[in-house]
Amino acid sequence: MIYKLKRYKSRKRSESGKSNRYHKIFIIILLYYTFFISFFDQKLYDKIQEKISNAAFKMSKNDRINMTEKTATMIKLSNDLANPKNRQMMLMNGKKYIDRCLNESEIFKEYKIKVKPSLSVIIPAFNCEKTINTAINSIQNQNFTDFEIILINDYSKDKTEEIILSRKEKDSRIKIINNKKNMGSLYSRCIGVLISKGKYIFPLDNDDIFFVEDIFDFVLTIAIDNNLDIVGFRAIQMKNFRDDINKMGDLYYYNHLDNLIIYQPELSRWMITMNGHFSLHDVTIWCKCIKTKIYKYVVNRLGSDRYSIFVSWAEDTLVNVILFNFAQSFIFIRKYGIVHWLSGSTATFVQPNSVRLFGDLYVLDVLYDFSKNEDKNYAVTLAYNIKRGYRVYQFHNDTNLIYFRSIIQKLNNSPYITNENKKRINRDFSFFLT
Repeated sequence: MIYKLKRYKSRKRSESGKSNRYHKIFIIILLYYTFFISFFDQKLYDKIQEKISNAAFKMSKNDRINMTEKTATMIKLSNDLANPKNRQMMLMNGKKYIDRCLNESEIFKEYKIKVKPSLSVIIPAFNCEKTINTAINSIQNQNFTDFEIILINDYSKDKTEEIILSRKEKDSRIKIINNKKNMGSLYSRCIGVLISKGKYIFPLDNDDIFFVEDIFDFVLTIAIDNNLDIVGFRAIQMKNFRDDINKMGDLYYYNHLDNLIIYQPELSRWMITMNGHFSLHDVTIWCKCIKTKIYKYVVNRLGSDRYSIFVSWAEDTLVNVILFNFAQSFIFIRKYGIVHWLSGSTATFVQPNSVRLFGDLYVLDVLYDFSKNEDKNYAVTLAYNIKRGYRVYQFHNDTNLIYFRSIIQKLNNSPYITNENKKRINRDFSFFLT
């Protein structure tokens, strides 16, 4: 009996040793994979930077001098966030501006409204009675006054419609569109773009606010002087608008992008490849000013049949996939532009996993359709991200399963997808090919 007990303990120790070895091997593989992905992304980014530099040197001497002067002026305008004192001062000024926007007492000036304003601010509004006043205040308090505010009421059930109508009575720059049913923010924003009259567009969520009073002046100066299609800027995240400045956090840091103008074809590749999964790339979502001509072109290319479908997850990313493919120039500047309120309670989307999955599949479909030639291969990477990001049972929804299967088959039959990627598809997505 004692002999059997010793053999049992010895066997258990052996099994435990094997388990630990497997665990260590798994950790090593995981670390190696993480390093490989980071290294790959950095190498890819370095190549893009090199191409941009080479393109700059191919310019004529006069063009280079002109561009250098404009960039130098822009860098002087752009605040240096690397300096802690400057950052603290900017946050304090931003906090004062937020407090002013939260103040319900409104002081209206006499505005000279042009038939065609310089910029349009587009806000999808859905059940946002608690936040929409502050959002509008943050626009009206800007130093720059030549704008229009387009509010798309997405069939709100609370007092949103009543509030925005009262604001419209006091300010002729406000336009209101009422959806006859809840259509989601993708549809609402696209409709707002199509009726806009400004030369540039600032997208804004109904629960976000502009952070400082000179963001319109600042960004438009850079966009117009450098003839840029898109200007991106920094954002602050807060859980409560009345938080202390020490609780304000940067929504993201992209120090390597500061004051770097990116042109096509590098722009479309950069948008997809930066940080691996582009839908997490906040600078491409809403922190930006966009040339209206480009934005309208993109919405028309997307087509009403696409944005009329109720997409309640990653809806802004859909437009940006096309936007960064057709825009010719983009810059990211060191300037705090908006405050993103981390509530989510007034968003026009719901977030069950089945809905999130449909949104990601829709983004994948659009990414493939609107990417250029060999860039369509990035759709395979996104397909892997989607497969890894969701559990198997979440694909059992008939709509999501059929949709994902159709996309995988489209990728597998595409003449633009490389043979190497097709082998990966046949190996790892065989379930969706049958």
